[in-house]
Amino acid sequence: MADATAILAVTQALRATLQRELSVVAIAPNQIAIESIDLLPTPVPVPRVTIFLYNIHEDPLLKNAAGSFAPTAPGGTGTGNVVPPPITLDLDYMICAWASVTTDEHLLLGDVLRVFHDNAELGPAALGASWAPDEAVQITLGNPSIEDQARIWTTFGFKRFKLSLYYKARAVPIASTRRFTESIVRGRELGTRGFAPPSPGDFPPGVP
Repeated sequence: MADATAILAVTQALRATLQRELSVVAIAPNQIAIESIDLLPTPVPVPRVTIFLYNIHEDPLLKNAAGSFAPTAPGGTGTGNVVPPPITLDLDYMICAWASVTTDEHLLLGDVLRVFHDNAELGPAALGASWAPDEAVQITLGNPSIEDQARIWTTFGFKRFKLSLYYKARAVPIASTRRFTESIVRGRELGTRGFAPPSPGDFPPGVP
């Protein structure tokens, strides 16, 4: 299962997907960059695509997922290890295109949209060896209001609004390393010996 490196793995998988598939505007692989919005170089070298992770929160639909139980002895008797469920996160990304002319920025944004439309799910092959075969991350396009978008930029001291794309990476698990030992109930032999059906007088009134 994905471990504490899961957030970085998702971010790097997004970058690798863009490096591999962007094609409309000529752009060097090192110009598709994972950035911190408050540490952008001034001026930004162009053409460039920047990936900002700006919010991390727990997935509300998977918050109460059940853990798992693994017996420590064969046959289902004795004790076993209780493994708590992973914490499952949603990651919010902002992707920006930087170019010397606005038309190239629009071309880059359109190409990013095409890439993540074609790669809406990132599986273990993209995310790394620590991910289980049944683990995958869904990439969906967001639509924050203009006010919320502007607030992101002004929070970090920018005096102008930058047209950007907003994506959510859903169901990113980080496995717990805790283990609890718990006893399990031994199997019980069941049979019909000694069973007698109830007599009519055993039923409550009104029950045939």
